[in-house]
Amino acid sequence: MNEPSSEDLAAAQATPLLPEQRRFLTRNLPDEHHWNQVALLKAPPELTAHHVQEAARTVVNLHDGLRLCLLSKERGPAGLQGRPLDEMPIETFDLRDRDAATAEEAITRECTRIQASMRMHQSPLVRLAYFTLAGDERRVLLVVHHFVCDGLSFGIVLADLERACRSLLVSRPVSLVPPSTTSADFARWLTERAAEPRLREQVPLWLDLGRPAEPVPLDRDKENTMATTDTVAARLGRTETARLMDEVLPGTGLGMVDVFLTAAIPTLQGEGGRRGVRSNLIGHGRRGLPGQPNVARTVSWLSTRYPVSVEVDTSESFAAQLQTVSGRLANIPMDGAGYGILAHLGDEATREALAAQGEPDITVNYLGKVGGGSAAKMLPRASEDPGPDETETGLREHVHGIDVLVTDGELEVVWYYSTNQFDRATVEGYASELIDRVRGGLLR
Repeated sequence: MNEPSSEDLAAAQATPLLPEQRRFLTRNLPDEHHWNQVALLKAPPELTAHHVQEAARTVVNLHDGLRLCLLSKERGPAGLQGRPLDEMPIETFDLRDRDAATAEEAITRECTRIQASMRMHQSPLVRLAYFTLAGDERRVLLVVHHFVCDGLSFGIVLADLERACRSLLVSRPVSLVPPSTTSADFARWLTERAAEPRLREQVPLWLDLGRPAEPVPLDRDKENTMATTDTVAARLGRTETARLMDEVLPGTGLGMVDVFLTAAIPTLQGEGGRRGVRSNLIGHGRRGLPGQPNVARTVSWLSTRYPVSVEVDTSESFAAQLQTVSGRLANIPMDGAGYGILAHLGDEATREALAAQGEPDITVNYLGKVGGGSAAKMLPRASEDPGPDETETGLREHVHGIDVLVTDGELEVVWYYSTNQFDRATVEGYASELIDRVRGGLLR
């Protein structure tokens, strides 16, 4: 895509950045333009590239957050709100003469190139491609930069894209439910909240909640780079997952993060007396603030993250440790949303005080139920690999990233780490032990 024209700049509007958008810019990743939400989808042959192009244009124009970009190459507190699109760019590929293996190779190669093609100062931060394969097979690639779209927002975008495609396929007008609050209006609302006394009164609490903790041990004290990121996974079976989600957690009133954060402490720090960790926790950012506008269908990087230090007596039962952790998390006000406002939109002294605590060693994130879905979907996920969705340059934020999700009825822990710092066997042991602690503590 080209640089914004003078006409584009005149029609665009400066918009405050959201807390997570500002945090992302502080990372100064060498290839920050490559940090995406991505979906490679199967499409029926009757759904043409033009259908997909028009559907995507409609979705991008509906959600103003998708048209946000940086103002030129500056990195200030505001971005540029691009104007609605007259046409959504799309790349098309005819691979009908390729066998399955070479077609898959070409798909991955082109998807990887397209994913790396974003530029943070060029709106929209969205890419679209359409692949025609042999045997009436079709693929659609949708890439949205994480800067303008968190995980929950990407689900909204995908659902709207499918609805628009269904309408266009039968020559009906596209009718999508607009968000109650635009991304720009919500960003302005959050910016205004940053100066409120009741929010600033939370600063001592956040300094206590995020206080330093003992670092987690490493196999090797080497650089924690993006290029050395690897993952391992461990699962609970369907029966145990159903029991945990349908019986145990509802019966205790506890959340998935409480459970897995509790299990992570002795897993990482060992047993024998009091042990603790400092973790970033992730919230969806769509509730918690007094008087918050309805942002249920707002698309942008609305999610929040906030640091919490937790400590337990590892000589106690898992249930007792869990109560200690849940009691600590119960002290978090406003679902953690206040931290991001203070840390990234607050006054200079507040920002500096919170930043001085540094990044936690771990992050624990419950993603909910992902994948699967109705077999009747027009645009289900395809099996081909769309390539890496994140840059492989720069430094990772955390020593350990622990994602908890439910896929096809099974709870899965996906553990991110650096091969510079850990042997794979070490992290496989961590993931397995984490699951065993939950199983032994709650399901026996």
